[in-house]
Amino acid sequence: MNSYYYRLTKYRKTKFIVLCILAIVIIDIFILMGNFSSTLYSSESLAPHLATFLAGSSLGHMMQRILIWFLPIFLLIMCADSYIQDYRTGYRYIVATKKGRFSYYKTMLFGNMSFSFLVIVCCLLFNMFITYLVFMNGEFDQGLSPDLFPENPLYILVNSMPTISNVIYIIIFGFFTSLCAGMATVLSWCFPDMKYTYPLSFVIWFSQILGLHHSLALIIQPFNEVNLEDFIFIFFKSTILFLAIITIGFIYKVKSDEV
Repeated sequence: MNSYYYRLTKYRKTKFIVLCILAIVIIDIFILMGNFSSTLYSSESLAPHLATFLAGSSLGHMMQRILIWFLPIFLLIMCADSYIQDYRTGYRYIVATKKGRFSYYKTMLFGNMSFSFLVIVCCLLFNMFITYLVFMNGEFDQGLSPDLFPENPLYILVNSMPTISNVIYIIIFGFFTSLCAGMATVLSWCFPDMKYTYPLSFVIWFSQILGLHHSLALIIQPFNEVNLEDFIFIFFKSTILFLAIITIGFIYKVKSDEV
């Protein structure tokens, strides 16, 4: 796995996408600073736990939409389409012959999933650290409080421990990022052409983001009013879908690929 990580870090496109993701979460902080220095919020500053990237407090949610909606595109460029290059150059024959098909595909799959998880989690934790410094004296809670929805135990729990909740939701988003990377990886195996892999990955991911009450976006954003039943339903619905695609794609590729 270390050798695969080393290979990824040597790609210019990988470095570029990591910097892009980092830039997105930093730009969101500047947008928030501009929003809350305007006349609308001139008398009070935003509470730090609501200033984190996933909390989505910036007007228009532009940075969140860019990263979350187009996440599979970022992941494909960063690492998940590495098989397409191996396919075009014939490098897959060399590695698969040397290591075996199962080991080659397993390393690529888990390498892409874990690398994507680490990049997203590290970038969002960095964003959280900076926002807690910038907005450390902020008290404006946008009207959110644990007793706003007394019938919703999940809402009460999340809002009663905001810092821990931010970290947990970052890990949840990292989990689904890794599943998205795994889904995009196996699609690149089955359709080793960017004109098929990229739109198909985007459509599958976006199908989970769409929807008013059962959108994946509801369970990766803290401090919203989603209830526990909907949270569990959305979590397992999306998890099962991605794991099914990953499992079927992995088994199919290992068994069918002739090298």
